[in-house]
Amino acid sequence: MRSFLSVAVGLLALAAMPASALTFDRCTKAQIDAATEAVQGAKRMTGVARAAVGDHEHYVRWFGGYSPGNARIVEENLAAIDLALGAGALTLVCPALGEEDCWSDTFANVWPDEPFVINLCPAFFRMPGVEGFGPRASGFQNGTREGTIIHEISHFDVIAGTDDECYSRRFCASMARLDPRRAIRNADSYQYFVEDVYLLPDADKE
Repeated sequence: MRSFLSVAVGLLALAAMPASALTFDRCTKAQIDAATEAVQGAKRMTGVARAAVGDHEHYVRWFGGYSPGNARIVEENLAAIDLALGAGALTLVCPALGEEDCWSDTFANVWPDEPFVINLCPAFFRMPGVEGFGPRASGFQNGTREGTIIHEISHFDVIAGTDDECYSRRFCASMARLDPRRAIRNADSYQYFVEDVYLLPDADKE
């Protein structure tokens, strides 16, 4: 369980750092370009989603029945992710297959108590970027690079301290209906919420 003091100290440290302070380890030029674009896109998306927290279809799908208390937690977590992305104080590592627990089906991973280092596995670079999708896209069902960055940042204890309570849109949507308290602690729920708000902004109007 993260403490208020640890979160406050972590966010104050981020706020004091200069923007665009990304650093890279073991990454090729092509990987650096792709990762930088993903971080920049994740920042844009999180800002949009943070402002969209409310009693609507996207929120209910990923965080369960609306309540002001739960919505406040979601907004605070998105605000912390947004600040981390804005500070850009991330170390992005590009391990080879088999290194840093990077297996064929692993997109990325982190150690929650070691901010702000993200391992971007080879599979990450085969994922689509969000800008390749139109407003009625369905191909992002397996996630985007930007969404994966958001997912991993949410795991850090000083940010949102999320867990992997479920994976996949099908199972996470089901969990949100049955157990909203688990949903607001789940990393994929934040990823899917941000992706849907950004890519499907008019869903509630249909």
